Amino acid sequence: MSALESSKASGDALEAELVQTIDALEFVGDRTATWHDARTTSLLEPDESLPFYGIVLVESETPVEIKGCQIETSNGDRSTRGRFYVKRAAHEQLLEAAGMYLLVVYIPRPGLPQVARAIVPATLVDELLAGRWYEVGGSRSESEVAKLTWSHVIEPAGVDPSTTVGDRR
Repeated sequence: MSALESSKASGDALEAELVQTIDALEFVGDRTATWHDARTTSLLEPDESLPFYGIVLVESETPVEIKGCQIETSNGDRSTRGRFYVKRAAHEQLLEAAGMYLLVVYIPRPGLPQVARAIVPATLVDELLAGRWYEVGGSRSESEVAKLTWSHVIEPAGVDPSTTVGDRR
């Protein structure tokens, strides 16, 4: 399995778990929309396991793109904080729809334990991505992407690799 297939499988697993454990979320398949993974079915409010950044609540019918990244990733001979990978075309659609990102930091081991989560408006992510877009060649489905280190969004001091988030609610 390639790294790309592996990150896709991890992303799918995270999406499935989050949609199952967060009552206000409903899965949206790629046949319906490729630019977001879920939508809210009722009012979504922050709690201890799901802090919100820049907003106080998420209204019903809001598109939500779920992005996961590893807490740390190999960077040659050392490790660095993981990064969220954002496709420009999908990001633009989420922005236009006043959508949200549900960002998840996980440990790359069985069960993908989540150590941090956050709901962030696409407009805020857009500001954080300014100047980070770059062209991708080859046969990829997108032409422009950006990477965002999780610590640019989530305060690292509040992330403890030995403590997982996401109690059922």
